[in-house]
Amino acid sequence: TVAQSITMGENKLEVSYTAIRFGQGSWQKILENTEMHGRFNGNAEKKPVGSIKTTVAVMAAGKEIPAGEYALYFTVMEKAGWILNLKPKAGGDAIMWRMVLQPSQTKTECMGITLEPTAQDNTCSLTIRFGEQHVTVPVTVGAAAKKEEKQG
Repeated sequence: TVAQSITMGENKLEVSYTAIRFGQGSWQKILENTEMHGRFNGNAEKKPVGSIKTTVAVMAAGKEIPAGEYALYFTVMEKAGWILNLKPKAGGDAIMWRMVLQPSQTKTECMGITLEPTAQDNTCSLTIRFGEQHVTVPVTVGAAAKKEEKQG
């Protein structure tokens, strides 16, 4: 298990996950085997690969993620490709976003998720790596949280 956290002001974002061996190409085989998507997706939700915890609402990839704890898992769809799912541990529907993977400069043998600081306050970047592919998205303290700070 890999765990990482980042503090943005007084707010904290934590990621914990199992570094599955997607780097050897199995992620691509799963994507290509469309007949197995339903089974894979069902298992992914039952056995999440990790979790995310945030003390404040954040925006990531255009989606607002309210403060709380989430199960983290990946699903796959024939036309959309890989989808990151964050399912609230308190119950409710998963927050989903399509990962637009780009070629990486280096190959990783295990799936990796990293949080990196950025030049702006209350922001960081989240990078997910699969073998020779990756996606990086900005994460910012959510607009609702910023309004509360200004009013307080």
